Amino acid sequence: MGDFTFPFNEDCLTLNIWGPTNKKEKLPVIFWIHGGAFVSGAGSLDWYNGERFASDQKIILVGINYRLGALGFLSHPDISRGNLGIQDQILALEWVNQNIESFGGDPANITVMGQSAGAISTFALLANNKARHFINNVIFQSGRYDSFETPDVASEKTEKFARLAGLKVKQLGEMPLEDILNTQSALAQEEAIFASTNIPFLPVIDGEIIPNNTHAAAIEGAMNKNVMLGSTHDEMHAFISGNPEIEEASHKQVEDVFKREFMDDWEVILKDCKNRAPGATSMEILSLGLNIANFEGQTAALAADLSEKGINAWLYRFDWKRPTSPLGACHCIELPFLFNTFEKWLPPMIAGLDLNEGLNLSKILQKTWGTFARYGDPNHDDIAYWPKFSKNDRAEIHWNKYIEVIQKPTKRST
Repeated sequence: MGDFTFPFNEDCLTLNIWGPTNKKEKLPVIFWIHGGAFVSGAGSLDWYNGERFASDQKIILVGINYRLGALGFLSHPDISRGNLGIQDQILALEWVNQNIESFGGDPANITVMGQSAGAISTFALLANNKARHFINNVIFQSGRYDSFETPDVASEKTEKFARLAGLKVKQLGEMPLEDILNTQSALAQEEAIFASTNIPFLPVIDGEIIPNNTHAAAIEGAMNKNVMLGSTHDEMHAFISGNPEIEEASHKQVEDVFKREFMDDWEVILKDCKNRAPGATSMEILSLGLNIANFEGQTAALAADLSEKGINAWLYRFDWKRPTSPLGACHCIELPFLFNTFEKWLPPMIAGLDLNEGLNLSKILQKTWGTFARYGDPNHDDIAYWPKFSKNDRAEIHWNKYIEVIQKPTKRST
């Protein structure tokens, strides 16, 4: 995504609100939860400036902050039950429900939109019996919906964190902020796994904030709501492209990753990836496979689960990429288009962008997201008809220079 310089502070429970200048009626609200692997980012970053989005689509856009890393998700009986970051999000959502009318927003029409860790958070909010009642529509962008930990695993991580800090768990609350951040980085490095995205702290299935059967609870929380969800074509390129270990991975290393991710199905899925990308490098094959195991695969599975329960769901894939970019259509690449903040983004994933092309796609993307927030249906006159996802035809819209709706009928046995 690129580097940014931003002050950090535990006094972070703030939010930003953007809206059009002239508000003649109560406007739909988008409640934005940023990503960053639960360790970085802020809803107030210039990347996510919602001024253009809100003004063009006549919506109220709220960008929130929440506690991150160890401060937000450390969990152990001796120090915290964890999920403080999720509780921050619930508090912010409740505040918006109670106060957004003063800013021109409609508290009866709130769409929660989350990307990456923000999408995981959105899933947790649907599962939470209190938060779900403040939500009308949901947008999941590039989420992984199995990214939760048990209390035992979370406690083990906290004990390891304490050992790295040279302290007992009960003493962690006395650590200076700088030491917490440094120890957090050390923990991430120690737990790193070859060809894997590593998140040092995750939301914890505590049976209270996040219920034990998280997936079933989130599906239940989505009942009578509308859902838009998707991923990018090359999500994993953002994490592994350019890494010499990955680029030079041997056939055995590639096979071992597929065995780890897919177990008994590894050979079938590896063959499918090779068939999809003839002559692909080790990195490209790993990226395809890991996307199936993570973002793309879990998003499609969630769309199927929602559809099976009769929940309106629209599936997308963002395919735009710079032709010569080694990052392809990587994780986060849709965000500068969605917020129309191209000048704020410096990472190589959009370097060399034809601004006119970018603005044209941005306009359509914003209108689609805005229409969904307003009506609970993303369809409008400027795109081809986008059917709801169903088990039989599995419709999916592909966002690119040319926008296409693809239907992949389920194979029927003869």
